[in-house]
Amino acid sequence: MKFRTDFVTNSSSSSFCIAKGYLSAWQMQLIRDHINAPKEYLLGIDYPDYGWEIEEDEFTMSGHTGMDNFDMRQFLKNIEVPEDKVFWGD
Repeated sequence: MKFRTDFVTNSSSSSFCIAKGYLSAWQMQLIRDHINAPKEYLLGIDYPDYGWEIEEDEFTMSGHTGMDNFDMRQFLKNIEVPEDKVFWGD
């Protein structure tokens, strides 16, 4: 009989990058504080308490997570970020 002794996970990681030129100031603020976004922007998101790490520089906003709990794809759709302007690294 064999026993598994290593760590097992079903977690995944994901990342995105958006040029700030495609985002309004309102959208950028919602992305920065997505965990506390108004409920109407969290529709379709199963785990709204598990946020992403958001980083930005002068030209881009990016985010990454070690667990795909907060559905950032759905959130970006909910706040009307154009899908063709989001570059995913998952």
